[in-house]
Amino acid sequence: MSNWAIYIEASGSTWEADGGIPRPNETMETQVLSNTTRIKLANGASAYFTPTTKSYKEEFSMTMLELDDTVVSKIDDYIENNTKVKIVTHTSEVFIGKFLSRQRAWLTGIEPDVYDLIVRFQCYE
Repeated sequence: MSNWAIYIEASGSTWEADGGIPRPNETMETQVLSNTTRIKLANGASAYFTPTTKSYKEEFSMTMLELDDTVVSKIDDYIENNTKVKIVTHTSEVFIGKFLSRQRAWLTGIEPDVYDLIVRFQCYE
């Protein structure tokens, strides 16, 4: 299994390498949502308002299997310190944002002395 590279934001929009995390599940879905708002006019017609920012990336979940304590500790540090990270995937896709949460997942057939995690990640760019 290949790893994803992790970078943490340093001073002045530069990024420092911070190792990697194992690649999560293959079915990770990233959504782009519109923030256009429908407004009902006095005559009953609809009008649409789109702010300057026309869309945003929705948060997504990743499931990572059979992790060691080093990766779990690293993700915990990112969450606790509100660290902005850049993830570069095995296909060179880039996600910039923050880890929001992590929870332990118990999947059958996996050894009990390793972590299976579900983490939520919010993209900012």
